[in-house]
Amino acid sequence: MDNDVWYSETIEAQPGINGNDALHTAAVYTDSYIGDIIVQGTLENQITGTTNWADISTTTLTGSETEPTPINFNGVFTYIRFKTTANPTSTISKILVRN
Repeated sequence: MDNDVWYSETIEAQPGINGNDALHTAAVYTDSYIGDIIVQGTLENQITGTTNWADISTTTLTGSETEPTPINFNGVFTYIRFKTTANPTSTISKILVRN
């Protein structure tokens, strides 16, 4: 794993209740984070070290954001996770997800 890339925990995307037009929303709470936040999803039923993840959405933050940054994306996924291109320690306090 690249030292500049960080991954969140995996989150169950609840594919059974979302149907084909599933709208997912994430709110990213940051404090001077500079870098990309990439939403990734998988259709696999079990998460292992060889799980195939696909990039769904990329949001670039400049560090000047003063409010939570919303990320909306559509799709039916088994699990989702977030990938960052910079160390989020002390610059991303939380990511809230609504499936």
